[in-house]
Amino acid sequence: MGDRFRRLAATLAAATAALMLSPQLGTVTRLPDEMVLDAGAVTVIPVASAVWTEASGDGAIAGLETQKGADGECLRLTAGDAGEGKLTFRLLGVVPLRTVKLSVRPERIMMPGGQSVGVAMTTGGVVVVGNSDLGKRPSPARLAGIKSGDVIQCVNGVRVDGAKQLSQCLADGAPARLEVLRDGKKLEYEVTPARDERDGQYRLGAWVRDSTAGVGTLTFYDPQTGGFGTLGHAIADIDTGVLLPVGDGALYANGVTDVTPSRAGAPGELTGDFMQRRQALGVVTTNSEYGVFGQIEALPDGALYARGLPVAGRNQIHTGAASLLTTVDGGGVREYACEIVRLSDSAQPAARAMVIRVTDPALIARTGGIVQGMSGSPLIQDGRLIGAVTHVMVNDPTMGYGICIETMLDAAGKGMGN
Repeated sequence: MGDRFRRLAATLAAATAALMLSPQLGTVTRLPDEMVLDAGAVTVIPVASAVWTEASGDGAIAGLETQKGADGECLRLTAGDAGEGKLTFRLLGVVPLRTVKLSVRPERIMMPGGQSVGVAMTTGGVVVVGNSDLGKRPSPARLAGIKSGDVIQCVNGVRVDGAKQLSQCLADGAPARLEVLRDGKKLEYEVTPARDERDGQYRLGAWVRDSTAGVGTLTFYDPQTGGFGTLGHAIADIDTGVLLPVGDGALYANGVTDVTPSRAGAPGELTGDFMQRRQALGVVTTNSEYGVFGQIEALPDGALYARGLPVAGRNQIHTGAASLLTTVDGGGVREYACEIVRLSDSAQPAARAMVIRVTDPALIARTGGIVQGMSGSPLIQDGRLIGAVTHVMVNDPTMGYGICIETMLDAAGKGMGN
């Protein structure tokens, strides 16, 4: 009897171990602690047949059914009314595997963009992009400990908004107290400017940048709040990689005047006329690692989805066919075919959350795939706005990366204090 019991126990243990190693079970154990869905949204979760699921929550879960999918069994979850619920997963109905909190919010509608735009902004302070000796005199900035990437915000308590103002604050050659932002921390340095023998001016011995401008693509604007988002990544200093703080900034309508197609090893770019047009569309307020955000003041022309589109949650995005909206010539916004090749396993926000392949022959013929200036191009799948193009793969410009729209909207809300 004891041997039979031990054999049975060993068999059960082996079966349980096999189940624990199954891909579907692994998917369940890697689910996030919380899932956020829009009302009416449907999401599919691969599960093993030995996993039992229990749902709770008044009205938050409208439907929960097991289906046969291409890769085995899956759980089809339909979100109900706004509210909260809970999913509990157990192996064989006994062993706890995962408990996931479900938050259902009212469906959000955003207006997808696709219009080519120009972004111009001055920095909140001046960004140090390098130090330079003044003839035989060593750089006072370097001697004081100021580094490339630092943002000089104040001199002797006076706010500095540009390189010219910085020079004026140092013109008398007296020791100066500089307030510097480095990696989000505020620091103070005492610096004595040195006289440049070449022209007699007192200088800090640092190269600085106080403004930037470039072309991108509008991702979305919110018809309720007037907020907009573009790029899907930060505007960073080209030399130091430092995220540039916003002093003043504006969003402009841009007419594409030329396209340099991408080829392997050499990303192309869109050339525009927004600096000549100066047709302002809105105010830039935030430059974050997940995009540039602000307030729309004049609606851009050429919207393809005038009634807007519902926003997809991260868990509603899947590999397969999709499309992108972008502008690459005077014909305005057009929709082009693409596909989502891969999704990141991480639930953490990222500007490279998905891998995209351009499949539309017309876009490839025109641009070679993805070019600089297409950052922010909205991605659409299953009738929902799912994200935006962010980067091109240098060795294969038909491939690139994208960000989830949820990530951009969360960053926009934080930037605007919502």
